[in-house]
Amino acid sequence: MSINTPTPPQRPILTRAAENGVRLGTVISVMVLSMGLATVFQPLVLLLWGGTIAMPFITYRMLRRSAVTAGGSLSFPEIWAEGIASFFLASLIPAAIAYICLRFVVPTFIADTVADSISALEAMGSQEFENIAETLSRASAAKMPTATDVAANLISFNIFAGTVLSFVVAVPVALTTRRLSAKKE
Repeated sequence: MSINTPTPPQRPILTRAAENGVRLGTVISVMVLSMGLATVFQPLVLLLWGGTIAMPFITYRMLRRSAVTAGGSLSFPEIWAEGIASFFLASLIPAAIAYICLRFVVPTFIADTVADSISALEAMGSQEFENIAETLSRASAAKMPTATDVAANLISFNIFAGTVLSFVVAVPVALTTRRLSAKKE
């Protein structure tokens, strides 16, 4: 006689993705802020690198938790879709923070960073670096990216990176939770 414990009803994917998105959005926001603040305090780059290295593990844990909670019944496409939706929703938080910071808090950040980069390239003393500095000067004179451009690119990048990362992570999650589901039967 086999006793099967009933699996709890699955929560909608958007509910799970929204909860995941808040967690991921917080991590990505810390990474975005550390990237911006690293221009004045270089050790913050370590926080950015730490977040980058931790992101696959965070994503795995997040997706595995959902799959285990569902009793191992989520398929690979469902797990992957949850990851994509989570990253989409998560990208809205750091994009809003970046927009607010670049538009209202430090509106000269982009221009200052480009000017500093040009000065650093010119200080290298090589003709090659001077050519890059000249190209960067011409590009910045033509049009500087706006806070809206940065926020939109941040959303696009996070969705693309999240799609790829979720695909890679969904494979082991689906395989391990499928075994969990098979053991119950």
